[in-house]
Amino acid sequence: MYSSWGTKTLSVHIGKPYEQVIKDSTFSVEDKTAIYPGDPNDPTDPPRPGSTWISSPTIIEFDDPVHGFKLPLTVFGAVTYASQKVSTLTTSPMTETLPFAEALDRLIATQNILKSRGWKIEPLEDNDWFSVDSAPKRERLQATLFDQPVGIDLYVPGKYSLLLLIKCYANCDRVDPRTAKYLIDISVGRDRSGA
Repeated sequence: MYSSWGTKTLSVHIGKPYEQVIKDSTFSVEDKTAIYPGDPNDPTDPPRPGSTWISSPTIIEFDDPVHGFKLPLTVFGAVTYASQKVSTLTTSPMTETLPFAEALDRLIATQNILKSRGWKIEPLEDNDWFSVDSAPKRERLQATLFDQPVGIDLYVPGKYSLLLLIKCYANCDRVDPRTAKYLIDISVGRDRSGA
């Protein structure tokens, strides 16, 4: 278990310039970023940030002024850049895999944060908010997770897309609800829905 005392924050949103990410974050962005070397013989191909990797306790703040959110402590994550700006964010609102009930609580809390910040369900077939308000629904979800991850596609029209996904991550082959552990993934990018 990790303490949040002294935890660093990574402040990003899609389209945010790399230099601004450095300024707004207490996380050591420069030390944790892989720099693409470019071509030293081509002035149009300079060195540039490729990706920033999170592997120590970090709070990720998606700092859009309207649709932003702050996630619980994590030790998993990557930010990619294109043209010196944030292109994608992949992370988890967790520091470790959790039993189903705890992971489900974290999933619903994350979903509620996103709902409250104006994220919408993308109008895709079989895409709806996680609904686990009854024991049979929770049992169906858990049974499905032994075979495949389950996710929902969210978006902010014209700005962002987000995949919120839960998957069985450890001891899944035993199909034993008492020993299986789960992980939540969040992937954010630019909205490509055309809405």
